[in-house]
Amino acid sequence: MIPTCDRHARPVPPVLALRPASTTEVTKSWQRCVASYGLDPSQGWKADVLSGAEFRHVSGCSAELLKVAMPEMRRLFSLVQGLGLMVLLADRDAIILARNIDEAHQPVCRRLELREGAIWSEHVAGTNGIGTSVQDCCPIALGEGEHWRFCFSLLASYAVPVFDARGQVAGAINLAAFNGNTTRPAAPLVLDALMQSGRRIEEQLFRACYAGGRVLTLGTAEGCSAPLVSVNDEGEIIGATHAARSLTGWTDDMIQMRPNLLNKLESGDEISFHKAEENVIRSALALSHGNASATARSLGISRATLYRKMKGLGIR
Repeated sequence: MIPTCDRHARPVPPVLALRPASTTEVTKSWQRCVASYGLDPSQGWKADVLSGAEFRHVSGCSAELLKVAMPEMRRLFSLVQGLGLMVLLADRDAIILARNIDEAHQPVCRRLELREGAIWSEHVAGTNGIGTSVQDCCPIALGEGEHWRFCFSLLASYAVPVFDARGQVAGAINLAAFNGNTTRPAAPLVLDALMQSGRRIEEQLFRACYAGGRVLTLGTAEGCSAPLVSVNDEGEIIGATHAARSLTGWTDDMIQMRPNLLNKLESGDEISFHKAEENVIRSALALSHGNASATARSLGISRATLYRKMKGLGIR
């Protein structure tokens, strides 16, 4: 049975707030709980829940995310349901927007306020899947005893941030269970499934935002974001995902200048840029079904330049 948060629990000595954590992400979060938030792990807590009008406003602001994420949540739930996991979706402020749960989850969800409109930001809830993944913009896995508050000690939580079409955190997708460490052996698989879901949501948001452009990849998708860019018919960059921006260092201001994609990549002096250029050309060739003239036009370069680049990169 999961204990509820006791609002009258007696605070523990500060030394217990420094109990060792198992991962770098958890350690950093615990340090914030002590140094930045001043949270006592034994202190009772209950999530604030938005009113109906407030929740409708928040949901409206995340309408595109919800539209894309809901089918993905149902797909993910069908995969993990046998592990006793529930699926939660939150916005960038760690407000739960939607959930997929079993009937058996209902009582504990009510006690822990794992419901639509509940606010699970790290600075009030302490270390938790939703709040911490949004805070750090990275995946996190929390097993038994790794949540900051003692009243969540039996809760297992896996979460990844979801990025919008402009590379900003749009929210988080979370898998949670109420059986402590029983899901720990499957943690790598659970996190991988979550990251794939996050990337699929991001890609759909990206393609919808840049429906008039061609979407190309700069490399293999790893982590929570895929390195995608959108280019117009002149080969100018009009959009880039979080991973693409991290790889290249591109900012909103740089993208607003509409630089030519290949020229921009050539300006880098690291090997990753050469690999990115190769992936862009391969993607463009695939989109053009191998037609060199169409590929050159989509990249904003001449056929001669395209052939020169293909020869230099070993593309046939």
